[in-house]
Amino acid sequence: MVIKNYITREEQNVWEYISEKGIVDNEAIKNIFPEMKGAKRNRLLHELYKKGCLKRARKDLYYNPQKLDSFYELALKMHEGYIGLNSALRFHNLIGYEDFTIFVITKSFRKQVHLNGTQYDIQFIPLKGNFSGFEKKENLYYSSIEKTLFDCFLKPAYVGFANITHALYDAKLDWNKFISFYMPTKNHALCQRTGYLLELVKRKTGKRIPHFVFAFLKKRVKNPVNLSNEKGKTSYSRKWKIQDNVGERKIISWWN
Repeated sequence: MVIKNYITREEQNVWEYISEKGIVDNEAIKNIFPEMKGAKRNRLLHELYKKGCLKRARKDLYYNPQKLDSFYELALKMHEGYIGLNSALRFHNLIGYEDFTIFVITKSFRKQVHLNGTQYDIQFIPLKGNFSGFEKKENLYYSSIEKTLFDCFLKPAYVGFANITHALYDAKLDWNKFISFYMPTKNHALCQRTGYLLELVKRKTGKRIPHFVFAFLKKRVKNPVNLSNEKGKTSYSRKWKIQDNVGERKIISWWN
């Protein structure tokens, strides 16, 4: 890490205690120096950031890229939410590669942040009324397997259809819990998209999916919708009223 200029004796005293920490904020300094006023703690952290000792995640929250163990922990300290989409698929061992975008589902906050000094971005995605279905694991909040798949069907552009169908095939789902996330929604396109993709996976791979799942989703079919915003050849499913502009070959490319 490049440290610009010199650091004062006071800054050195603080740095001595936090140099091995991956994440540092005002509260961390308070625990070490309880007699120090909050404004002074903030000033010292900001000076250490300006001199290259730390990187800033947001106001009053800093990190040391060389000591940071959990990007997920930093992401959830930056804003309240839960780890979801591809990041949750990774946590649940349903995706096999390292994704350098960390997805955090929030109630209303939307932003993409690059973590300087690293390869990572953090994408904050608001789901508003669908902010639910998360659980605490290893001191962090992740969407459950069922809610992760629901969120993926809701926001497929962030995940990719092949990743969704592959994860669906590998996942051991509580189907009652899975379908419960669809019950409050008035998003007919979501239900149609889910039904179409579930049926495709079942037909191609033999994945066992209960009849009641399809029966529920079929009742939500309404107007014709596109599967995605992609352009190209399309095929139409009368059952689900889905205009498939992605293609089975791409959707289930992982299946031999």
